[in-house]
Amino acid sequence: MRPVHAALLASLLAGTLLLSLRQGFADDEPTPTRKTPPAVVSVAPAVRAEFRPYHWTPGSVVSRNDARVAADVAGRVLSSVEVGARVRAGQSLAALDDAALRLEERESASLVARVQAQLDLAQAQERRFATLAGLRSVAQAQYEQQRADRDVLVQDLARARAQLERIRHQRSRMQVRAPFDGVVAQRLAQPGEYLQPGAPVARVVDTGALEVRTHAPVALVRHLAPGAAVRLRDGDAEREARVSALVPVGDEASRQVELRIAIDADVLPVGSALTVGLPSAQPRSVVAVPRDALVLRREGDFVVRANAANRAERLPVLAGDEIDGMIEVSGDIAPGDRLVVRGAERIEPGQALSIQPLADAVALR
Repeated sequence: MRPVHAALLASLLAGTLLLSLRQGFADDEPTPTRKTPPAVVSVAPAVRAEFRPYHWTPGSVVSRNDARVAADVAGRVLSSVEVGARVRAGQSLAALDDAALRLEERESASLVARVQAQLDLAQAQERRFATLAGLRSVAQAQYEQQRADRDVLVQDLARARAQLERIRHQRSRMQVRAPFDGVVAQRLAQPGEYLQPGAPVARVVDTGALEVRTHAPVALVRHLAPGAAVRLRDGDAEREARVSALVPVGDEASRQVELRIAIDADVLPVGSALTVGLPSAQPRSVVAVPRDALVLRREGDFVVRANAANRAERLPVLAGDEIDGMIEVSGDIAPGDRLVVRGAERIEPGQALSIQPLADAVALR
């Protein structure tokens, strides 16, 4: 029995060894690779564009009409408008106590009435004396004296009326009125305060007439005539605007001139800070790509181009200025090249591309 057992054991060992060798050979065989599906992307073309270098400088939104309205007469404040109130031109900002002027007006009106009565009597007397002088019933000298008395009363009446008008005008100035439509930005006089002539009552700002105030180096004046295009940058938002006024007088210390740039009334509130791009040279023709086509990396920026076979090509570029979402680039890129603007970060060179409209590509992400 022992030889049979030995033979059986040898057969089992040989089968196990053969199976192990076959498994090893099978492991050494290459496994088939899985085919990478095309990347779903959207593209946009590179374009030829006119770019102009800009000098960026801080600016502030101001109003063309911004006044600290003052009282031009003395008086105690009875009431004043609240901060934030919208006022129309001619609307009262503050009312001053005019009790004393009302009394003066009544007194002056009484004087006018009295002189008017005296003049009426003198004119009647002058007509009677004229008749009597014609009949030689009175001396010519008496008639001339009556005429002189009438003329004096005419002047007295004119003076009394002028005094009455002056008092009424002074009373009207006890109402401090808005010089233009606007918003009360500051309340500078409170009820109960006594104001002297020239004391401010309120600050009124016209929010419907806004502009940006900034300063530019004198060297840029040749590019900044009224009507010249400039850029306004507020955070990430950027828009074009026009120079409305240029003060062609440079400051000797700063060597800068003041600029005013017109903007719409509903763009930014007064006092907002923004950055103004002023043209600093003549425009130049460049190749520009959409902002989303540029991939920023520490080792260098690049774009991904879809070639004629719809395969990805990675092209290193050097980015320049940006205007309206288009970035100036230099490199092996030409106008009309199709550039990937969605998913370029994950695409490998040579990878097949499935080009979809931009809206569809965004929905598939």
